[in-house]
Amino acid sequence: MKTLVLDESLDISEDLHRLLAARGTDTAFVCSPHELQLAEAANGPVDLRILNLSPTLSAWEISRYLRVGDRQRPTLVLYGPESSLGIEYLSSLPGVDCVERPRNAADLGALVDRALARVQSAGRVAQATAGPQPLPAPGDGVVSDIIGQSSQIRDVFAKIEKVAGGNANVCIAGESGTGKELIARAIHHNSPRRDRPLVTLDCTAIPEGLMESHLFGHVRGSFTGAVENRDGVFSLAHTGTLFIDEISELSLALQAKLLRVIQTREFVKVGGTRPLHTDIRLVTASNKDLRRAVEDGSFREDLYYRIAVVMIQTPALRDRRGDIPLLVEHFLDKFSSAHRKPIRALTPHAMELLTSYQWPGNVRQLENCIEQAVVLCEGDVVDVDALWLGDAAPQRGEADTSIRIRSGLTLRDVEQQYILRTLQETGGNRTRAARILGISLRCLQYKLKAYAEGAAGPSAQPARASEPQHLLGV
Repeated sequence: MKTLVLDESLDISEDLHRLLAARGTDTAFVCSPHELQLAEAANGPVDLRILNLSPTLSAWEISRYLRVGDRQRPTLVLYGPESSLGIEYLSSLPGVDCVERPRNAADLGALVDRALARVQSAGRVAQATAGPQPLPAPGDGVVSDIIGQSSQIRDVFAKIEKVAGGNANVCIAGESGTGKELIARAIHHNSPRRDRPLVTLDCTAIPEGLMESHLFGHVRGSFTGAVENRDGVFSLAHTGTLFIDEISELSLALQAKLLRVIQTREFVKVGGTRPLHTDIRLVTASNKDLRRAVEDGSFREDLYYRIAVVMIQTPALRDRRGDIPLLVEHFLDKFSSAHRKPIRALTPHAMELLTSYQWPGNVRQLENCIEQAVVLCEGDVVDVDALWLGDAAPQRGEADTSIRIRSGLTLRDVEQQYILRTLQETGGNRTRAARILGISLRCLQYKLKAYAEGAAGPSAQPARASEPQHLLGV
């Protein structure tokens, strides 16, 4: 049996060496995560990993080295109070057992024995079940780019598994940015219709006057601009899956027509006379509470019950914080490759900031944050100063840059105050200020020039002593 031990501080290496040698294991010791990777690459997979965390080796950092495809390997993580941050997330990974570091060699030996027993038991099970293996199921952690190991996301995976094989209409509810379209794709790709079309219609992207044509198609000459026959999404998705995103944005008149199609599976093109048949699996999504929309009269109750045969609620990112390091790892790999930058990890402080933030924009906001950090990062490790979280500046330990808005100020006045305050907080660094403000450096320079010209004009208001007017120079 091959065992690999990571003990950066070397505080229990001697005890482990004696215990493992007595049990006849082939053991190698390394002092850093990098050495861990090199050892596994050189010697091949090991039967058991024992990782002893230290104050300088956090759970967040070590999780970077436990890749998705490698996490089934039994791993015993020992930690102390100084390295407990992130342990909950690490414990949720398959094959990882996190235990508080024992105080004596006897207790350490008992832990090692239990870990070795699990390895032997897993080996016997693997032998007994050897043979063709099925494709990964949704509950294995990644389904059509859905990433997560939390209980909330596993509940979503379980529902996908249950509904994918049938033909029931599914409605996906959740905040913007939670991955509702990814769930729709997962349902389609795990269904008998996987080899047929998946057609998406975003109701927020189409003007109301053109929505009926996009749904059902139109015939030539049916309205101004209809220069040719056109198929709608019900025709394009025939025999496949139709995903209607933000269905709550449909007008009541179109809701009635959609209800008719769902009931009869027949529709008529705009300007047409011949009924057409459609065979589709309908999946819808909304970031609004459809039950509340029914109560206030903006959504038809009969349509609600037709589309929501099965409801899937997507959890907000703030409700599954344990998945954030896994998502960060995924986005780091994605954008490091896309932008050709060798970014390998986040600092523990940066990861702590990301896991404590509320994420009003959910996974979409996190993805944007990581891409921005990769672009701005100058080394191979992302630190706090490369992260931009909008209203989270005070959470990073920075000073509160809020301004007081008194009555009588114009919008231009408020903008000017905010820009000048941002410049003041950055010590006059315009590049950094522009990045914080979310505008280009050229745009910032233009605004400062306008402020300076206004201050010098004959009708200019006297400068307030509290305003950093020296920053207006161009």
